[in-house]
Amino acid sequence: MTIFQRFFPWAGGLFISAIFLDSLRFKFTGHPTPQHIFTTLKEWSGIGLFYPAGPWIIGLGELLASLLLIGLPVIFLLIQRRSLIGPSQFLGALIALGIMSGAIVFHLFTPLGIQTPVEWADGVPTEFSPALFYSACVSWMFAAIILLIHRSTIGAFLGGAKQA
Repeated sequence: MTIFQRFFPWAGGLFISAIFLDSLRFKFTGHPTPQHIFTTLKEWSGIGLFYPAGPWIIGLGELLASLLLIGLPVIFLLIQRRSLIGPSQFLGALIALGIMSGAIVFHLFTPLGIQTPVEWADGVPTEFSPALFYSACVSWMFAAIILLIHRSTIGAFLGGAKQA
């Protein structure tokens, strides 16, 4: 195993988890930015689940992905169960890839667009930024790399489960 293969899942997982965990304070508190995002998607699609449930559903998915990418692997490292680190990070990266795939598609192919509001005054957006879209793209790429690195680990793990 190369140094890249050994350390990238930790570094990439830390980046993804930092993005996800930082966004929870916005999603779980009713901040105007996620409200704008999910309301725009609700109005565009006609699917009522986008808001108010959307921020909570996505936030819980991001929390789970972060736990699988970094939280549980740290515990597995501490209790000397290194064989569980790869499968945990694989599953966390798979969830992150799914969430970020949705984010990228919605930013590109709906009225949401790449520029999203980041500053608000009296309920009106005053400043826009592509930062959320760029973060989604980098997180997607990091998740895909983690999946590639751990692809044999998950195969061995699932193969071992079938033999048991």
